[in-house]
Amino acid sequence: MNFYEDPRFCRLDQRKQKILIEIAEKSSRYSMEELLPQILQINQELNRRNMNFTKEESALLMDIIEESLSPAEKKKFNMVKGFLS
Repeated sequence: MNFYEDPRFCRLDQRKQKILIEIAEKSSRYSMEELLPQILQINQELNRRNMNFTKEESALLMDIIEESLSPAEKKKFNMVKGFLS
């Protein structure tokens, strides 16, 4: 998946695009356990700026993260994702 071409990504505000790009880059370097606290930190920063992700934007974020995970991490991620939906 090349999320840069995803219509959901193209419709995003540029600030949100930058956040998703940052998360995508980190997700390729970190395990799910290392990545989740960083996502929470980003969410806190969004709240401070009075910004948030819509359901569609959150789904895109989840797709981006899931793409870079190993099969075992995808299984864990899908369990966590089930609690978030």
